[in-house]
Amino acid sequence: MLLTPEQYKDLFERLLASDLSPADSEKIINWLSSREEDPLAAELILQQLAVTDTVTDEATTRALENRLSLILQTIDTAAPVKQIPFYKKTIWRAAAVFIVLVGMGFYLFNATQQTTAPDKPLAAVTSNAEIKPGAEGALLTLSDGSVLVLDSLGNGLVTMQNGTQVILKNGQLVYDPNNTDPATIGYNTMTTPKGRQFQLVLPDGSKVWLNAASSIHYPTLFTGDERLVEITGEAYFEVAHNAAKPFKVKVNNATTIEVLGTHFNVNAYSNEETINTTLLEGAVRVSGTNGKTVLAPGQQARTSGDGSSKVVNAVNTGKVIAWKNGVFDFEDASLEEVMRQLERWYDIEVVYEKNIPKLEFFGKMGKDLSLDIVLRGLEKSNVHFRVEANRKLVVLP
Repeated sequence: MLLTPEQYKDLFERLLASDLSPADSEKIINWLSSREEDPLAAELILQQLAVTDTVTDEATTRALENRLSLILQTIDTAAPVKQIPFYKKTIWRAAAVFIVLVGMGFYLFNATQQTTAPDKPLAAVTSNAEIKPGAEGALLTLSDGSVLVLDSLGNGLVTMQNGTQVILKNGQLVYDPNNTDPATIGYNTMTTPKGRQFQLVLPDGSKVWLNAASSIHYPTLFTGDERLVEITGEAYFEVAHNAAKPFKVKVNNATTIEVLGTHFNVNAYSNEETINTTLLEGAVRVSGTNGKTVLAPGQQARTSGDGSSKVVNAVNTGKVIAWKNGVFDFEDASLEEVMRQLERWYDIEVVYEKNIPKLEFFGKMGKDLSLDIVLRGLEKSNVHFRVEANRKLVVLP
């Protein structure tokens, strides 16, 4: 039911005052997410932005967008997950998201979960044991073979290794090699199990984000004429510049990536068809058994098992590194691709009851959501699931 401009203004004012009922919340969300942009909505939003300077944190805004995307999928059955109008509109939509969710203090998100349960909620078949999302955490294997569980430690000194301080600081592991004797360097391995990811600052200052089910092997001090690390799984790098000492990443003992100073992502999971190296800034050289490929920003090298590489131009780099920013980006993703991401993040096993449905998805979801909520959104695209014991997710025909 359409409301008058005065009624919409009243709703908007009560929204910002966090004084909306669940029914009124649905009204204003449907209004702000309608396929036809309402000039009144744009005017009210722009007026609000003119008196606040809070929309400055890109990561926060992106997280809020993901939450509203989920709300729209859950409330509006006419707008399935692969047709979320929110992401196809102009920039004022992002402002709308921020105002809606900040104004409500996330009340709507919680209320929607409680009032829009599916006919057969996942919780009913998992004995109320909701599968939680992954979290920050990793295992650190030191050069002497001892293993530290990083997510059980607080900030501060983790260990000393031949003069190198290993410090845990605000969710990342930092190496300070100032007093290290080059003759006594060791090698550490950081491993993220399924359902965990972590950040690392290498001894040269290079930053690494490690996705779930991944590992990185590196020295406690870089010596010689190169900086070499080895990875499995997926990692995003921001490499400290040092033209005299090239940075190299060895991937699955088959591919080597060489950089001087750059930002790039490597996806090398064993259950993916290719090793994908995506460049965001700088330049990299990808070397395989069948030659070398030099990438420019926005390009991706897809290296096959035989060592051959194919270069793809104008890659959606935002989608590639969405995992690092706490987001599932399902843009043009197949069902298999989506399920592989969920397997790693929720530490589940995915099986298909019959043939794999040929579906493609669009839209985004926050990685801080429970599996139950994510599956509710995916079910809007006519794919259904059953959860069984031992964290097994069955995809139904």
